[in-house]
Amino acid sequence: MLDALASAARVAEITAIVPVGHGAAGVLTDGDHPVIALDYEAEPPAPIAAAYEERRDPFEATLSPRLPQGLNLGLQLFWLERLRPDLWPARGEALLWPQYWAWRLTGERASELTSLGCHSDLWRPAERRFSDLAIDRGWDWRLGPLRGAREIAGEVRPALAAALGLPRRCRVLVGLHDSNAALVAARALAGAASGPFAVVSTGTWFITMASGGTAPPRFDPAEDMFANIDVEGRLVPTARFMGGRDYETWMGEALGAAGDPDRFEEAAALTDWRASPPRLRATRAALELARNTARSLELLGAQGPIVLEGRFARDAAFAAALRRLRPGASLAPAMLVDGVALGALSLALGEGRDAPAVRA
Repeated sequence: MLDALASAARVAEITAIVPVGHGAAGVLTDGDHPVIALDYEAEPPAPIAAAYEERRDPFEATLSPRLPQGLNLGLQLFWLERLRPDLWPARGEALLWPQYWAWRLTGERASELTSLGCHSDLWRPAERRFSDLAIDRGWDWRLGPLRGAREIAGEVRPALAAALGLPRRCRVLVGLHDSNAALVAARALAGAASGPFAVVSTGTWFITMASGGTAPPRFDPAEDMFANIDVEGRLVPTARFMGGRDYETWMGEALGAAGDPDRFEEAAALTDWRASPPRLRATRAALELARNTARSLELLGAQGPIVLEGRFARDAAFAAALRRLRPGASLAPAMLVDGVALGALSLALGEGRDAPAVRA
């Protein structure tokens, strides 16, 4: 990351840095030293998982479902108490993933709502406070003071700025969770800010978020439905599935082939489609992704235009299949191939200046 910053600083004046990271991740620290971060796909020992289950807040309070492996950050912190009893929670501290990078750059500690509210088990959104689990174990005050995503964490450490060729006053924002950055960008699209809409953020995970609308929000952990928290602290009904990982498995050695929107009927009729030619296999894979996405939208009761973001935003077969499956909904005319970066940019530019930048 430091090499990339130094390279960028040679071709542009970097005046702001916005850390963005995936959810369900954090770093244990000891003073000014990072100690350990757990992979959220690591499988905790059964006794630890069972003991954690007894201590976590109910889903109705956190809207954070109990997920497999280490996909609840609270479980990772609980596990770390056993792995590093000498440090955590005796004197150690922890940082949410985006705020870890802000701290590495500035030395300033913070916690932030979009990461706290990403199926962490650490936040009670209706009460706007830390969960009982986080308070009982003393994690609430060890995660850093709560600050807004668009707030300035601080300036880049002077010695680091000099080494990287960054301006002396380069500022670093507190930062945010990646899917929520995509949501910021989607809201700034023409037509999306004035009414209800949905954003489908695509990558390893397909994260579908519904904003606005008249239907009461629905949260069902059995359907992998939960709440995200946006940069303003508001509930965002969310459903997800691991679409990108599934797509790679389906495509195998044919990964990279483009689907054909004119061959949906042929692709849907295949019984052994993973042995079919690459283009037809890609068509069927796009159809399967669209079916799962349409189901997520239906579960959420999503209304208004659908904004596609991320890796599959430019996939013509996926977009065409989704249009067929959601004939009453419209896809937003602009596709956000990198809405995460654009959402971060809009935060750096400040209030009232985001929409032109995102539309560009």
